[in-house]
Amino acid sequence: MRPNPGRAVISIVSLPFLVIWLPMAIAAFAVACRLRPALAPYVLVVTSAAFCLAAGWVSLVFLTISVGGNFLIARVIQQMEPGSRAQKAMVAGAIVANLAPLVAFKLAQQSAWPWDPAAASTITLPLGLAFYTLQQITFLVDSRKPGAQRLGFVRFAAWGTFFGQLAAGPIGSWSRMAPQFAFLGATAPRAADVARGLALVLAGFNKKLWLADPIGRKVDSILAGVDLGSVTPLEAWTLAWGYMLQLYFDFSAYSDIAIGTGICFGLLLPVNFDSPLKAATPGQYVMRWHISLMNFVRDYVFEPMFRIARKLPIQPTGRRFAIAWALATLVSFVSVAAWHTAAPLPLLQGLAVATLLIALQFVRQTSRATPRTPGTVERRLRHVGARVLLLTAVSVVALLLRAETGEQLSLIVPALLDGGAALRLGADAIASLSAALGLGAPLSWEGLYPNARLPGLRTLAVIALGTVVALACPNTMQIFGLSTRGVAAAKLGWRPSGAWGLLTIVLLFAALVGLTRPISGGGFIYAQF
Repeated sequence: MRPNPGRAVISIVSLPFLVIWLPMAIAAFAVACRLRPALAPYVLVVTSAAFCLAAGWVSLVFLTISVGGNFLIARVIQQMEPGSRAQKAMVAGAIVANLAPLVAFKLAQQSAWPWDPAAASTITLPLGLAFYTLQQITFLVDSRKPGAQRLGFVRFAAWGTFFGQLAAGPIGSWSRMAPQFAFLGATAPRAADVARGLALVLAGFNKKLWLADPIGRKVDSILAGVDLGSVTPLEAWTLAWGYMLQLYFDFSAYSDIAIGTGICFGLLLPVNFDSPLKAATPGQYVMRWHISLMNFVRDYVFEPMFRIARKLPIQPTGRRFAIAWALATLVSFVSVAAWHTAAPLPLLQGLAVATLLIALQFVRQTSRATPRTPGTVERRLRHVGARVLLLTAVSVVALLLRAETGEQLSLIVPALLDGGAALRLGADAIASLSAALGLGAPLSWEGLYPNARLPGLRTLAVIALGTVVALACPNTMQIFGLSTRGVAAAKLGWRPSGAWGLLTIVLLFAALVGLTRPISGGGFIYAQF
């Protein structure tokens, strides 16, 4: 089962949010900072609670119980003897209590799906449950450490409920974010910071409205054609790569909006995307996609599991550490898959990916052959080949997550592997082009997607534009000076200038046009996890 991107519990990409909610929230916070700084955290808590209530009273109840309950439990844990068995047991029990509602909702969705898809579609998680649950786990673990930041309840609640990241992250760990919330409201956000934050928010709006949603409509159209019982290789590969691009732009757009909103309130949320489709290795790809989640898994799943597994009675020491690393990697990847969905196929995919990475690592370590230094041409070819192979693999994995039924997969997968049909399609395209050039007849692109009934040239143009933006352009984190991998060229980097002021107006106009179009793009995909 996949989340339904068209059924968002609350839409951040909406006209009311952009022109009413966000400006009013920023203004109220700024006024509080200037007139009564102590009230600024209260303003943020009230604003976030109202935002959550807009998603339904159930969402607000779950959020309130999570924030209040974890704050009280942490106070009890902090009074215990540090490192004692009782403290460890209390922390473990609190973590289980936090995970229990999330597990229950996901199992309910999965158990209902094969038998009653309509019922499964009504089982939606409370707003942000999958994300603030992980945040609260970081609080339980980090707050008991010596020297950990301690905040009063209101500032703690401001961290745990911040509406800018509530729906789908980024996951801001306690150790990273608590120092910022300790000084929340001490000074009003600078005008330049608010301008930068709003420009980043608008960049996210446009990425969602003009890239993710149009590509998503192409993907949906192809899947509708698959349901009719037929799919060509071009349609299958457009579906695979198109959904990869849709997922990429959809979630990176949300991350832009969340991080930009945080900047408007003087908060620097974690970077969540760093051009993962430009990665050269699977490891780079994993750590550059949903960075805040992978950092959580590294710090709170992999490392604890590794520390436990390395105590196994295995000799020699090198073998014990290698097995501990393999077990920690396996548990981490399965945990990531389970966090996304309880469906068996994604869990098996997580297991398969982890097994492949473990096998490759062991082969690399046990190889005794002296590595040969490749030449410049060979090195470039290897680099290009590795990237193509990686992008192909992640596209196929994404496709397996997107397909809704086994019948769809039974049609799509053979089409992906049908090399003969792909060659015939290429030959037909060349013949059509030759005929058009020779006879002056107009070249027809309509036959490229016969089952989806898509405009061929327009579909190729949308996919090509998305590909160029994802693979060749600097990302928004670089442009806005937030990427840890360096910034873009000086001419592209954001600065408080007239040129960027004009560009911000253009982004606002484009966002308003996109929001007022009759075509609805739906909510964010990750907000359903």
